[in-house]
Parts: sequence; structure tokens; C-alpha cells
Amino acid sequence: MVNLEEQVKLLVELQGLDTQILKIERDLESIPEDIKRMEEAFKEKAGSLKKLEDGVKTLQLKRKEKEIDLESKEGSIKKFQSQLYQIKTNKEYTALEQEIARVKADNSLIEEEILKIFDQIDAENQKIAKEKEFLKIEEARLTEEKKKFDEEVKRLKVEVDGLRAQRATLAERIDKSILAKYDRILKSKDGLAVVPVAGDSCQGCFRILPPQVIHEIKMKKDLVFCGSCARILYLEE
Repeated sequence: MVNLEEQVKLLVELQGLDTQILKIERDLESIPEDIKRMEEAFKEKAGSLKKLEDGVKTLQLKRKEKEIDLESKEGSIKKFQSQLYQIKTNKEYTALEQEIARVKADNSLIEEEILKIFDQIDAENQKIAKEKEFLKIEEARLTEEKKKFDEEVKRLKVEVDGLRAQRATLAERIDKSILAKYDRILKSKDGLAVVPVAGDSCQGCFRILPPQVIHEIKMKKDLVFCGSCARILYLEE
């Protein structure tokens, strides 16, 4: 003959173990997700550094193009200056001098642009140096956090293995048909199969229970289920 009062006490104890096990299992599932989020955040920061470095490369190419353009115009000036000695009329001489002046003015603008680009490159390189230092610190922090997560995973696995062993021992003392009902509810009700009654309400769904249900629980003749959430009910001593 099954002692229902004893069986319900065992179910309450079993529920306590299952609640702990479920929490640890969820923690174990969340750890890889936490690590992934941290790695993605680090990659995003590394991507920002690459954008800065690519920007400097673009500026360096632009500077090189300006320097080539400046060199070409300097060559034109030398060519024009050599032609001055070959010109025979004042009109041609004046026109060529004006052309030389125009190219020199262009060169002045190009030189200013080159200097601005140098300043930009210098400023960006300072940003890059700071970003690299920041990333170095972030990488060390990420490595340390992953190490802590690994240690936490090991600890949780040892803890959950111990709880599962306790559960297996406890489950052997519960009537198989009662255990089967409990396990079925546990799976369908997000890990909560046995709940107390507080006042006159179920602590699983918080619905008010009819007086007849409270009476049936007190009779301790059979398992009593909540009519709303189907969980097993018991009265706390």
C-alpha cells in the first residue's frame, strides 16, 4: 500500500532537486552564448581598428597621388623656364611667365593639401595607437573571462552530476506510476510539477482553488491536480 503522504513529501523533495538541476542546466546553456557575445563585441572593436587602418592607407595613397602630381608640375615649370630663353617676342614671353605662375600657384595648393593629409595621417595614427592599446587590454580581459567561464562550467558540471545522483536515489523511493505522472508534468510545465497551496490559490498558476480541492488535498487519499495548470498540489506543513 502506497503511503500517499510520504510519496508527496518525496515528490516535493524531488521537485527541489529538479529545480536546482534545471537552473544549472540553463546556466550551462547560457555560458557559450555569453562567450559568443563577448567574442562578437571584441570582433566589432577589432573591425573598428581595421577601418581606421584602411582609412590611413587611403590617405597615404591620396598623398602619394598628390606628390606625383606635384612632381609632374615641377617638371612642367622647369620645362617652361627652359623655354623662356628660346622665346623671341614679349607677348610669348609674358604668356609663358603667366603659365609658370599659374602652375606654381597650383603647386602651392597641392603642397598645402599634402601637409593637411600628413596632419590627418598623424592624427589617425594616434587614434590607431590608442585603439591598439585598448584592444590589447580587451583581448586580455576576454581571455581571462573565458578562463573563468571554463572554470565555472567545470564546477557546475560537478554540481549537477551530484544532484542527478541524489535524484536517481530519491526517485527509487517513489511509486513508479506517481513518478511517471510527475515526470510528464515536469516536462510540460517548464520544470515545475509540484506546487504548494497558499491560502486558497495554486502557486503554479495562482488561480483560486475550489474548497473541494483543498479538502481533497487534506484527505491525502490520492494525488490532487490543479484544474487550471494540472500541477500536483500539496499543503505545506
